[in-house]
Amino acid sequence: MQKFIYNRPKAKCDFCKATENPHPDFDETIPITKINIGKKRKLTLCINCFFMHKECSEEKGEYFIAYLSKMNNLSLILDKTSKKKILIHS
Repeated sequence: MQKFIYNRPKAKCDFCKATENPHPDFDETIPITKINIGKKRKLTLCINCFFMHKECSEEKGEYFIAYLSKMNNLSLILDKTSKKKILIHS
């Protein structure tokens, strides 16, 4: 079972960018976990994204780490594309 870190200052999910626990009864940072997706690449995932991506990878029949790596690469490409559009339109 994956271990999650609670109450970590400046906790942030690399996928959804959440920093605060969305549950109304908890006034704390979001629970996160760190996952190695390559030799020098680590992702920080909130508990919600972890289980959502875990379920998606299982439904697609893909290894979880390979799925996360692919999703991370796509996210990086989209971030770069959106930043270029902002610069062009500024």
